[in-house]
Amino acid sequence: MSSIVLWSIAFVIAALGLVASVQSWRFGRFVAQDAERLFALRGAGHPIHHLEALPPPVRRYAELVGATTHAPVLALRLRHGGTFRTALDRPPQPIRGEQYFSSDLPGFVWWGRIAMAPGLWVEARDACIGAEGNMLIRVESTYTLDDARGPAMDEGSLLRLLSEMAWFPTSLLDERYVTWSPIDDRSARATLRLRGREVSASFFFGDGGLLARMSAERPRSEGTRAPWLGEYSDYREVDGLRVPFVASVSWVLDGVRTEYAHWVMESFEFDRPEPF
Repeated sequence: MSSIVLWSIAFVIAALGLVASVQSWRFGRFVAQDAERLFALRGAGHPIHHLEALPPPVRRYAELVGATTHAPVLALRLRHGGTFRTALDRPPQPIRGEQYFSSDLPGFVWWGRIAMAPGLWVEARDACIGAEGNMLIRVESTYTLDDARGPAMDEGSLLRLLSEMAWFPTSLLDERYVTWSPIDDRSARATLRLRGREVSASFFFGDGGLLARMSAERPRSEGTRAPWLGEYSDYREVDGLRVPFVASVSWVLDGVRTEYAHWVMESFEFDRPEPF
């Protein structure tokens, strides 16, 4: 092979690498702009807390994690590692992610990246902003695989938001958005209402009183639903609040439970309403 051909191949590879780097930067900036838009939203009034009206297991949990005495968390940003399945019949892949939350109006923006092979990655941005959900998935930050929107996406994003409020648990006590109804002495049902939309999930508390798992019926696509489960563990204290550093979510299809996401937290920062 001649030196001219070799130099041509090297130039093409370098050019493709430069394009991918630029697109990756643009995708990161796109996520940052979504986070800024999330933090710019504002709710009406002040948090409403009627602690005496909480079901007993919820009140106990709130006291254990410090949510009854801690000032309301207005924003959260975090980074995580862990694993993720791109399809339920595929093996879990290592993932890196970051996420932003607002409590008023409640919402989130999540970014994650999976390295499929050297130089090949899949990137996703999941968001619930103003009660509207959107999942954007791209290969190498460039080629769009999915850009999901619509009622099913809105409902699924709100359920994700409700389940992840355990990371800033003061939000679970704000009756403007979240209300609780009793089930038994170890569980209760939470309902999140936001801009005319409503979702509910059952929360189950372990022997020590901490939140251990949740369950809900979540849309998988327009017109189809399935049981969706979350689990929480490895509670640690962060700025006066106890939060789970390990969380996983699973689908149950035809009676078979498959974990598809397993997050291991690396950092929490409360009330830093700005992108990394």
